[in-house]
Amino acid sequence: MATMKEKLQELGNLDGFAGAGVFTPSGEDLAVLAGSVQNIREVGILANNVLMNAQKATLEMGAGRGQIVHIEGGKAHVLVRCLNEGTDPLKSQPGRAHIHTVLVVKPDASIGMAKMRLSQVCEKLAEDFR
Repeated sequence: MATMKEKLQELGNLDGFAGAGVFTPSGEDLAVLAGSVQNIREVGILANNVLMNAQKATLEMGAGRGQIVHIEGGKAHVLVRCLNEGTDPLKSQPGRAHIHTVLVVKPDASIGMAKMRLSQVCEKLAEDFR
């Protein structure tokens, strides 16, 4: 069975990869894979906070459970994805995976491929949290 870091390495193989990490919903890092972004833990914590605020907002808007946030900056794209198998969108439940995975890619990276691979890796990572 692959470790969390080995699963994150699938993101590391993306063209334009700059960093990745998997976090608890409260922002605790579980595994990180640094690329050119040396402060990936800090980036992950900040991105995790943005995701939590976006999820609360999407619920208030009536748009349903927000699952992914894409931050486009001049130097990088930051994608943060929530995988929550529970029925409460903002809380974790025993036996059901609830993780936040952050991926940072360079501005010229394929965003479609990055989002697709991020979703695939989240599913693999969820196996460790059921």
